[in-house]
Amino acid sequence: MFDTEGVHSMSRYLFLLCAGLLIGTSFYPVRAPSQTKAQAETVLKSMTPEEIDKKLKELGITREEAINRAAALNINLEEYLGKMQPTPGTLPSEGVSQVPTTSSFVPPPSSNVSPIIKMEVPIEKKEYTVQGFTGRTAENLQPFGYTVFHYAASTFEPILNIATPPSYALGPGDEVVVSVWGDTKLFYQVPVNREGSILVPDVGPVPASGMTIPQLREKMIKRMTAVYSSLRNGEHGASSFLDISLGKVRTIQVFVLGEVQKPGGYSLSSLSSALHALYLSGGPTINGSLRNIQIIRNGKAVSTLDFYDYALHADKSKDIRLQDGDIVFINPVGTRAGITGWVLRPAIYELNESENLGELIKYAGGLRFDAYTDRVHVERLVPFDERKNYTNNYIDFDLNFASVAELEASKFDLKNGDIITLLQVGSLPENRVTLRGNVKKPGVFELQAGMRVKDVILAADSLERNTFSERGTLLRLLPNLRKEVISFNLRLALDGDSLNNIELKNEDEIIVYKESQFFPEHTVSVGGSVRNPGTYPRYDSMTVSDLVVLAGGLTEEASLKSWELARMDTSKIGNLSDIKKFNAPENYWHNHWGKIGFLKDFDHLMVPSNPKYNRQRVVVVSGYVLYPGAYALKVEGEKLSSIMKRAGGLKMGAYIEGATITRKWNNAGLVPVDFAKALDDTTSRENISMVDGDVVSVPVKQEVVMVRGEVFVPAAVVYKKGASVSYYLDQAGGMKEEADDDRIVVTLPNGRKWQEGWFIFPNPDILGGSTIYVPLKVEKKSETLAILRDWSTITVSLAAIIIGIVQITK
Repeated sequence: MFDTEGVHSMSRYLFLLCAGLLIGTSFYPVRAPSQTKAQAETVLKSMTPEEIDKKLKELGITREEAINRAAALNINLEEYLGKMQPTPGTLPSEGVSQVPTTSSFVPPPSSNVSPIIKMEVPIEKKEYTVQGFTGRTAENLQPFGYTVFHYAASTFEPILNIATPPSYALGPGDEVVVSVWGDTKLFYQVPVNREGSILVPDVGPVPASGMTIPQLREKMIKRMTAVYSSLRNGEHGASSFLDISLGKVRTIQVFVLGEVQKPGGYSLSSLSSALHALYLSGGPTINGSLRNIQIIRNGKAVSTLDFYDYALHADKSKDIRLQDGDIVFINPVGTRAGITGWVLRPAIYELNESENLGELIKYAGGLRFDAYTDRVHVERLVPFDERKNYTNNYIDFDLNFASVAELEASKFDLKNGDIITLLQVGSLPENRVTLRGNVKKPGVFELQAGMRVKDVILAADSLERNTFSERGTLLRLLPNLRKEVISFNLRLALDGDSLNNIELKNEDEIIVYKESQFFPEHTVSVGGSVRNPGTYPRYDSMTVSDLVVLAGGLTEEASLKSWELARMDTSKIGNLSDIKKFNAPENYWHNHWGKIGFLKDFDHLMVPSNPKYNRQRVVVVSGYVLYPGAYALKVEGEKLSSIMKRAGGLKMGAYIEGATITRKWNNAGLVPVDFAKALDDTTSRENISMVDGDVVSVPVKQEVVMVRGEVFVPAAVVYKKGASVSYYLDQAGGMKEEADDDRIVVTLPNGRKWQEGWFIFPNPDILGGSTIYVPLKVEKKSETLAILRDWSTITVSLAAIIIGIVQITK
């Protein structure tokens, strides 16, 4: 049975243990600190960060206070709360619990700075929508400056290991380091107490609150000279010297209020400024002002911060250092105007009362180099007091400017919600003509006054040599941006003819053509026994001799008889070629071709080979023969036995059963041949004909049989006369379970497959040098169950139909 009372008791114990840890030790029984720490850490490990945070809220303790109290017991509470902290430089995912104030750094006791609280405010990175600008020209514009606060707050925390600022005013919580050296040696680290004084041994309390470090030193040297005379008020002749410096800095509490993402109180270093507080609080909301941020101290505004000064001009003069109890107040946003188009930084900007169009352009980074400055478009929401004069709520109008300087200095008054659009200059050039085609240096040219076609061609270094001179084209841009074609005679234009040497206008384009566009180059071809058969251009007065010479001349095997010239036959439908046969002279390179004459377009010449010409065909014989080497075939189809005889026959120790033939022709590879039968009976089919590139190899006797495949120990097993396949498989460790014993292959050394005998014929030997291969068993997918399932479905369906028919006919 479930013990609910035990569970409630344990829950109460955990609660009291955590409370004692975080509030103090009043709930603990009296025990050693190490025992207390161990038990507290055990409880904390069993709790999630959310449970710990919930418990803190129940106890009314802030996370900062809990972390500091846990540090007193040498417990790093941040490790147990760390899962809820966003990684610096990143943004939290949706649904992550957001905590306004989070400590992520507690210095060790020996540190010379006070505990500084790093507060992370998770801000979801998003696109801002400014009400009143949606659905208009500036719909996609974002308000300037707000995205800066997306970065982690720790990025903007004040640096503590710097020299104490001269204007820094001491206050309760600061630590002052007093050092005396020389004849007297002293070192004190004294805090500024709640009364604003520091208590120096042998000197007594010294008021310090509100004083700077130099002011405190002046006071201290006078007070300490009364006790340590060697200081002599810091005057000449002193033998001891005093130094006052700042040790740990105090923590102050400030409030960030108004239109802010995370309003509330924040614990900061006393070196922090208003900007630090802004970053920690997540920055202003979309309705908050970036230009009217007030620092209120003792009920009075001591400074007004304009974030634009900081972001656009790097001016931090109004960003004063905060004091305890200060309020950073973000007022509602004022007048906003959007600027889009050809400026460097399009956005929605907040404007002060005295700011105008010129200021807005400066905030946007200025004009882009291709901005159009003669006209600026304004879209305006009609102001409240003027709407009675208009039917609709929006009006559009243009502002005209005589120069870019006038635009940038414009004092035009902007209204809340105005959208300014800067346009782009036109893309049409002012003085350009283009020349392309068959000229030496085509491209774009400057249009000069009175320039004509001839002038541009000469500027392009004149025409290429194969230019068609009877026609050129000029494309002229019309006012409607369509193009008009004007043709002219290029030859006459270059001669200065006024009708063809046309005067040019802006954006004219001249096209010059190759001659081949009007007179295509035709070809002739040659094949057969020439060195470079192929297709060649047909030149004027070209003969058969010219074509053969261009093709590299005849090869050694070329015949001078029965040459054939095929010429395109267009005399009748269905005819393809007119064939002319002729014999070539010995000096074929001379142009004495009689009736053949000159070649015509698409002629094809065929130079046959001499049927009596044969290149040497070589067979290589290697291994255990008397005279290994490369042997040329005597006749077409010379047999294996003849080649072996010419090689001197077999040497002593030759293994004729393992002799092989490797055929390179057609990539045939190994040709299994029974050499013994081929040499004994020259009329047998084993005595095959040799071809060019064959390699005959006769090995020495081989004493092993190779066993490969699905056996446990693939190996070379020593040959045993008359041994069976099983013998060799056993020597190789036997077959694996996945071996397919029905498809074992035995290959003899000459490449032939070994065939096992049966009861009428004797079983042939497995020879030395053979290879036994055991393949892997291939499982075939059985479809029996699927077929039975389909048949059962059909049978059930038929039975249902029959039953239905019987029911109907009753």
